[in-house]
Amino acid sequence: MRFINDNIYPLFAALLLVIASTCWFALPEPAAPKTGTLAAEAWRLPAASLHDSVKAIEAITSRNLWGVVVASAANAPPAPKWKVMGIGRNGSERFILLAYEDKPVTVLKVGDALPDGLKIASIDDDRFLVITADKKKMVFGMYKNDPPQ
Repeated sequence: MRFINDNIYPLFAALLLVIASTCWFALPEPAAPKTGTLAAEAWRLPAASLHDSVKAIEAITSRNLWGVVVASAANAPPAPKWKVMGIGRNGSERFILLAYEDKPVTVLKVGDALPDGLKIASIDDDRFLVITADKKKMVFGMYKNDPPQ
């Protein structure tokens, strides 16, 4: 009895091993998969639909996704005759370097007026805001492709 008490865990493990191996080998062998011929199905890619870009553009413009679009050049703001050469900073003060016709580059700050009469309201790192005579705000970028907004 002393032997069983001293070795109860190894005996229990051996008993479980005998039971598991008996169950393993007592199970029947799995059936072999049935091999047969598959039905011949014609597989092909679906036909690509033709893209009509004119219809797509008409659908976008009819939904007015971006609000009111300027329809003609008569409604668009006139292009300025001056050119922004750069935007700089001296401490907390920002300024614009502006070229106008054949005149030398001038430095303009917030509150100064542009050559066409627009007053500078604020200056950011890459754009500045002006106020027109009829109190509308316009934003100009310093890059060539930035249109006035």
